Amino acid sequence: MDISVHRRRLGLALAGSIFAYNAGISLTPAHAQATDALRDSIVVTATKKSEAEDVQDVPLAVTAYGETQLDAYFVKDISDISFSQPNVTLENINSVGGALNFSIRGLGSNSSIPSIDPAVGVFVDGVYLGITTGATFDTFDLEGIEILRGPQGVLFGRNVTGGAVLINTKRPSDEFEIKAKAQWETGLNQIYQAAISGPVIPGVLNAKISGMFNDDQGWFTNLATGEKFNPGQSFSIRPSIELTLGDSFDLYVRYEHGETEDGHGVGQNRALYDRDTFDLEIGNPGFLNQEWDMVTAEANLDVAFGDGTITNIFGWRRFDSRSIFDPDSTAVDYFKFGEYTEQDQISNELRFAGTFADVVELTLGLYYFSQDVLYEEVRFLFQDPILAPGQAMGTIPGPLSFYGGGIQDHQTYGVFGQVDVALTPSLSLLLGLRYSYEEKSVDIATIVPGPPSPNDFDIPPGACNLPAGDCLFNVNADPAFDPEEDFSALSPKIGFQWNFHEDAQTYFHWSRGNRSGGYNLRNTSPVALPGPFDQETIDAFELGLKAQTLSGRATVNAAVYWNAVEDMQREVIFPDPVSGLIQIIANTADARIRGFEIDGQFFITDNFVLTGFAGHTDAKYTEVLFDITQDGSVDDVDLNLELPRAPKWTYGVGAIMDLPVSDIGNATARMNFNHRDRSYYSDNNVGVLSPGDILSASISFSPNNENIRFSVYGKNLLNDVTEGSENPLAFPPGQLGTYAGLNKGRVIGGEVLVSF
Repeated sequence: MDISVHRRRLGLALAGSIFAYNAGISLTPAHAQATDALRDSIVVTATKKSEAEDVQDVPLAVTAYGETQLDAYFVKDISDISFSQPNVTLENINSVGGALNFSIRGLGSNSSIPSIDPAVGVFVDGVYLGITTGATFDTFDLEGIEILRGPQGVLFGRNVTGGAVLINTKRPSDEFEIKAKAQWETGLNQIYQAAISGPVIPGVLNAKISGMFNDDQGWFTNLATGEKFNPGQSFSIRPSIELTLGDSFDLYVRYEHGETEDGHGVGQNRALYDRDTFDLEIGNPGFLNQEWDMVTAEANLDVAFGDGTITNIFGWRRFDSRSIFDPDSTAVDYFKFGEYTEQDQISNELRFAGTFADVVELTLGLYYFSQDVLYEEVRFLFQDPILAPGQAMGTIPGPLSFYGGGIQDHQTYGVFGQVDVALTPSLSLLLGLRYSYEEKSVDIATIVPGPPSPNDFDIPPGACNLPAGDCLFNVNADPAFDPEEDFSALSPKIGFQWNFHEDAQTYFHWSRGNRSGGYNLRNTSPVALPGPFDQETIDAFELGLKAQTLSGRATVNAAVYWNAVEDMQREVIFPDPVSGLIQIIANTADARIRGFEIDGQFFITDNFVLTGFAGHTDAKYTEVLFDITQDGSVDDVDLNLELPRAPKWTYGVGAIMDLPVSDIGNATARMNFNHRDRSYYSDNNVGVLSPGDILSASISFSPNNENIRFSVYGKNLLNDVTEGSENPLAFPPGQLGTYAGLNKGRVIGGEVLVSF
């Protein structure tokens, strides 16, 4: 792949857009004042009704960002808004590239293993992404992002016990539009994006093509070499069409192709360096190569029955990843880790949504999902890396290689329905139910000493011929291991919505969600089988309030919640001097998680807006089923551990002001401060996620014609050290350290945005 070619093509697209502006093409202005944009209603698709709804009208705890908001916050990908909502964490794991590490209300996953299902589901144009690796999404040319807090099992199925992130791409327009953006950030990091949209057959067929190129030269410095660390390039392109036939049928089809060439995760060994610094040293720079293709197709047919709409959403995705990185994070190659992942998924959802007699709103649907996953892993360790006094490094015995992995075949079937019944003009009864059934079958080779060659860092797919079981040891040969399992579950919901004022509502609901059971394709334990582990179940109670007052000048949303988690599914990680790391997937405990959250937006003047939010989570185990500390017993020591990924407090404040600049244009100033408490990352409470105080600010200027915007911005201006993960580590030998996947510190950037 020659990414420089893609860069030139996007540069031409950007140059063409700027030329069109300078040539005086008369098109619709696209940049309104930022405070005006905050007055606009944001519509969401979370309820899957025939029409999108205003976010203030849905009886859900949801934070939504429209296209204007994403531009105003200079969001490059989803992780840029990680600190911006109550009780929400949206970050990468920062080891295997592009692996999501999302958690909401204390529920998330701590693994890049592709067979481990998430607790926070990600949906792109209604299509569920089956694995967390490679699911990061650049936010250019999006219609919006919806972050749903709490279980969403009725409408979105399994693996949304914490919540769901809905990403909706922007559809082709019926008028000619151009949008181009160039960003330069300290590092040096360069991002170029462009989109062109318009009618092909007016009134019938619209088309759009958008693309992104990112050239990141590295923000961190590798103290082992004195050079910038983790440079990388990525590229994606998204053509799409929208076909409209009459007043009753439309079809939206989108294709995406993306490629990434990168270094490995940015890791700090905290046995060597202080956690309040960005100091790190990496002996082996490693590599990351990822490539993906995705097709989504949504068809809508309006029908007379219930004045409703029949919707069909089809999705296909192929993803390949090949990488190697240095998790010991030292100048010496104690422990190197490589993976090869191949995933192919297909899904289809058919549903009807309609309204009867202005009293009953009904949604019914059928769902199918299938994926095949191949995962291969290789580890390289010194046999005896401890140096005797005066011993030269070259006299250490050669590295020892470990190899294994697995293949998983996975099918899911679902049927669901939700009905909202208006008992009175202001009071509605909310009822929902989903039945899910899934089958999983695997071939798993335990990761043990074996091929490939210790010098072969280019991990070959199929090198172990996993289906044939010709690795040194295959757990399928163990009579105690069941390689096939099926899971079924009901996800009900009962609630009420009371619109006690035309601009205010309160709601209450109980719902049940399920996280899939399954298998561990990264099996390293000589005593623990890799599954099947059971599904996780959560019973959730939520009481919420949404209100707008003073003619829309003040908006306040609040919710309190209480969750009971049964058979909590966790990825328990232990350091191991032989294999480097042991990761056991098990149903470890039952737990209680409760808390509250509040957010608001206030127009102090027509041009000055204050925003704020706060969230609190109180999480504790009620019963422990597994030896989490690995001290040989299940007792109060395990019970008194804190739940991972559950910071007690998250809060933030922000301000946006529009200022006229003489008669030539308008300037916008923005500042946000967000805080997240310290929390534990690993289940045994060895790995810790540092508290974060994230200050960001920007100033933008648009001339009166509003077709161009110039901006300067800063992210993490306090240069706070935060992590996406921190795992126990057995290296350097004789020391108990941790591998911390660092996020970037202070970033200063400039941007030019052109749109017509």
